[in-house]
Amino acid sequence: MDLELMLSLHSQEQLFVNPKRIRLLEQIRAQGSISQGARAAGISYKSAWDAVNDINRLADSPVVERETGGKGGGGAVLTPYGERLLKIYGLLNQIERMAVNALQDESTSLDSLLSVVARFSLQTSARNQFFTRVLTLEPTHLNRKICLQMTGGARVYADITERSSHRLGLAPGKEVLALVKAPWVRLVPERTAITDSDNRLPGVITAVVPGEEFDEYELQLDQGEPLCALLSKTDSHRLKLAAGDRVQACFAPSQVILATLG
Repeated sequence: MDLELMLSLHSQEQLFVNPKRIRLLEQIRAQGSISQGARAAGISYKSAWDAVNDINRLADSPVVERETGGKGGGGAVLTPYGERLLKIYGLLNQIERMAVNALQDESTSLDSLLSVVARFSLQTSARNQFFTRVLTLEPTHLNRKICLQMTGGARVYADITERSSHRLGLAPGKEVLALVKAPWVRLVPERTAITDSDNRLPGVITAVVPGEEFDEYELQLDQGEPLCALLSKTDSHRLKLAAGDRVQACFAPSQVILATLG
């Protein structure tokens, strides 16, 4: 289903901007006059003049400033407030598009904005992104050890500074995106005993992509999340792992990066 987005903003129960008026403002900025902007936007000069008057009247600050004596009815420029209006309208359009994509993707959780942003908008260099909730925060010297619960129920621990914990506003129940870079993940056979305090997530290898210096391992974790690990050729040859093998994906709590929406 192809849904069309028609974002409109109202003020005092009156139309402030819609796609047609935004197009006009963009053309006024590009052409430097209301008349030329109206022609480029495909509307009459009177309609453009009325629209600009309505926008300026309803806005907290002028959106378009007119200059007399210019070619074709006088010049016009967008004010700094007008420039901000175009930018915020563009951002709102992106948010609307994310919402439509989330509606059409049944695998996306709609329980929080963070899960939707992480699924459709957030791009990071970390290959592994897990949507979690804070369970506990334990003080450890100058740091905090954060216990996070993943969507499938597995727990992951992160070590961050007290200052970072405060800045992120972490508290039990808060939604957090946990990021782990693929080179930080090491793989060990499922039945191997592990005595360190690293995070351990069991799963099965679904694919191995050989490279010149590193091999990329794609996993399906037991709770349903995908995970990527990047092993050196030396480690890859030593472990001799293949698709279908069950392993534990291990990474240190200090290698977990946390992100929130505030």
